[in-house]
Amino acid sequence: MQWTGLNELREKYLSFFESKGHLRLDSFPLVPKNDPSLLLINSGMAPMKKWFLAQEEPPRHRVTTCQKCIRTPDIERVGITARHGTFFEMLGNFSFQDYFKEEVIPWAWEFLTSDEWMAIPKDRLHISVYEEDDEAYDIWTKKVGIAPDHMVRLGKEDNFWEHGSGPCGPCSEIYFDRGPEYGCGKPTCGVGCDCDRYMEIWNLVFSQFDADGKGHYERLARPNIDTGMGLERLACVMQGVGNLFEVDTVQSVLHHVEHIANKTYGEDDKTDKTDISIRVITDHIRSCTFMVSDGILPSNEGRGYVLRRLLRRAARHGRMLGITRPFLVELVETVIQSSETAYPELREHDAYIKKVIGTEEANFARTIDAGMNILNNMIDGLEKAHEHLLKGLDVFKLNDTFGFPLDLTKEIAAEQGIEIDEEGFHAEMTKQKERARAERLKKNISGWSEDLFGALNAEPTVFTGYETLNDTGVVVALSDEETLTDAIATDEEAKDGVLVVLDKTPFYAEMGGQAADHGMLNSADCSLRVLDVKKTPKGYYVHTCVLESGIVKVGDHLTAQVDKEYRMAIARNHTATHLLQAALREVLGDHVHQAGSYQDAEITHFDFTHFSAVTPEELARVQKIVNDKIYESMNVTVREMPIEEAKKLGAMALFGEKYGKVVRVVDIEGWSTEFCGGTHVKNTAQIGGFKIVSEASVAAGIRRIEAVTGRNLLIRANLQEAMLHTVANTLKANNVTALPVRAEAVMAENKALAKELEEIKAQVAASKVTSLFDNAEEIGGVKIASAYFTGTTGDTLRGMCDTVRDKAVKPAVAVLVGKAEDKITMAVTVTKQAQEKGLKAGALVKEIAAIAGGKGGGKPDFAMAGLKDETKIDEALAAVGAIVKKALGE
Repeated sequence: MQWTGLNELREKYLSFFESKGHLRLDSFPLVPKNDPSLLLINSGMAPMKKWFLAQEEPPRHRVTTCQKCIRTPDIERVGITARHGTFFEMLGNFSFQDYFKEEVIPWAWEFLTSDEWMAIPKDRLHISVYEEDDEAYDIWTKKVGIAPDHMVRLGKEDNFWEHGSGPCGPCSEIYFDRGPEYGCGKPTCGVGCDCDRYMEIWNLVFSQFDADGKGHYERLARPNIDTGMGLERLACVMQGVGNLFEVDTVQSVLHHVEHIANKTYGEDDKTDKTDISIRVITDHIRSCTFMVSDGILPSNEGRGYVLRRLLRRAARHGRMLGITRPFLVELVETVIQSSETAYPELREHDAYIKKVIGTEEANFARTIDAGMNILNNMIDGLEKAHEHLLKGLDVFKLNDTFGFPLDLTKEIAAEQGIEIDEEGFHAEMTKQKERARAERLKKNISGWSEDLFGALNAEPTVFTGYETLNDTGVVVALSDEETLTDAIATDEEAKDGVLVVLDKTPFYAEMGGQAADHGMLNSADCSLRVLDVKKTPKGYYVHTCVLESGIVKVGDHLTAQVDKEYRMAIARNHTATHLLQAALREVLGDHVHQAGSYQDAEITHFDFTHFSAVTPEELARVQKIVNDKIYESMNVTVREMPIEEAKKLGAMALFGEKYGKVVRVVDIEGWSTEFCGGTHVKNTAQIGGFKIVSEASVAAGIRRIEAVTGRNLLIRANLQEAMLHTVANTLKANNVTALPVRAEAVMAENKALAKELEEIKAQVAASKVTSLFDNAEEIGGVKIASAYFTGTTGDTLRGMCDTVRDKAVKPAVAVLVGKAEDKITMAVTVTKQAQEKGLKAGALVKEIAAIAGGKGGGKPDFAMAGLKDETKIDEALAAVGAIVKKALGE
């Protein structure tokens, strides 16, 4: 057994299984595609479920991969021990109804023990099998030659892979004996012991049953193989190290952390806080670099929240090491250098990755201090109330608003003897995750696609819409949205919710951000209006229709007619979006990348990476560039070509998207070149014109531009002109051009009328003030008057109080309340003579207003407050005498 670097181990494994007839595939992105059950890819087989379930035909029935994975159930344990990590690579070889145990077991042994490959000493390997799997046991012992004392049978909990209903089966695990120094010393120590001596390195799963979820298993006619071997674990074995943080590629990152922090890893015992923080940063920056490279951005929901939590936890541990400046972005380069041979996209996106991580770390540096202040105030409040539990909602708000990780809140609270309501916090987090999940589900294909058409046995629909808008297709499946049926007919009215699958169609299905085509399906016996089209995982184009007349049957030949104008409107918007992206990169910089887009017949919106609002001047430049390219009548060409050739042309790809060997490239005379499966105009002049409607933020680091083109631009202009005419008529302007002058005149008239009205109100108020003290109560030689006026603003109350002070010859206090629209105001004035007796308006208004839920303050002679509870105004005014009496000390 010879020391071998992690990158070399990965290449050896993939090469070995290529020699066994397997197709090597690149790692799938971390973002699952069409799988709402997963937040992030967490195993080698996860991206290939559709092939295991025979929902799609795999590119080959033997496949091998090294899949980047992230697992986050125990983030808080990462760093505490050297066992846990969030990022790892999973080696795997897979058979989709091809080979089975007889082949995979000897191959696994050959790879691990052969001198040509790993050359691991055979006596250090131990094998576990499911207790009832005699077949696997016999292959290991009789065919491979494993001694019985190196074999162990384990129960269902350890050696049977099952997840609800569906394909399942026994598994066989290969363990490496690390030596007695890692063991517990017990005589019974062996495979399955909780100590660290026997380390599982490879799991061979034999999917040979179909479970109904109720304990019944049917043998599959064509079983599958799914194996998984952690690359880092294999590296631990081949490099003779104790844990993943000592593996060469991981250790290069760890050493960089040591250098930045000026600390040394492993100087003290395993519980040393320095080591914990170094491990946290090392692991988390690896996960974050790969996540951002695959297009994930920090946010407060879903996978974006996972990224934010990892980044902020790493940043906090940097502070715990004494690092006071942003530093994570410096580590990104080390991560890229250690992994770019297998993942070249890291280098392609390096500037973008550093920008996202650097911005998030800087944002957290700004919020952590504010969060500390809020948390300290919460703890002070609990101590004063003699309470010892911080509410879950408060913990969640700290997390959600200030980016405070749960474990940081927990640690600080514990130092003060305060516990936190974790259950309440997780309940709030669950609500947040449910909101995120619901949002994701909205973006997925409707639920009926799997249930209704999953069992359909037909060739995938052939799309002919790039070449033609008219075609003839045969109905291969029909549904009323509940069950498959052979025929559907109208009754007295049109029937909606009719789902039609054709063998071929010119209708573009909703995908890639482009809305589906509209149009008609017709025959001599029926007429259907197409409202939507979606593509199922097995490649069936499902047309959602209204059956307007007649009867439609499976086997019917239908004429498919796409609405040309609707298609062209979408095409104008889609091509304009390509021009927009190129223009944005020209104006804002190369950091701009597509983060999502949507085009229908009315509008296009384009989401892109940018970390500040686009200024009006920048928007004007972008809009001008797009229109200039439209008026240049540039040809739009669409070609299919090998992906490597497309990359050489500089074609832009969407982050996180996985492409085949042949891609479709849309090129606008070299000015814009993108991978794209959508529909486009043939020449930019067909777009007609381009107008930006809005620009706004839709998420952290993501901006959205909405725009219109073609006829929609004219429609929008006509609507705006109609509104101007309506306003002109309302303001009695002679015409639209006179509107600005007339608007200024009307505003001046309104201002003069408002001034005149205030003067009248002041006169009325003055007359009311003179009678306020006619029957006023007198306490301690001070006259006290109070009143409530409707339709009276705060300014009017202020004037009334001025009149009281000007005309009063004896000590007096006036408490006045006014309501104008929905705002209630209280004003209190105290004359000079009353002030000499110790009365102050500011103190009085606070106590009186509090009765009606108000707050306020002011000077000794005049103060104001806003009131909230209108029902308590009479009660507040009735209490004035008592409050004044108390203030006088009587």
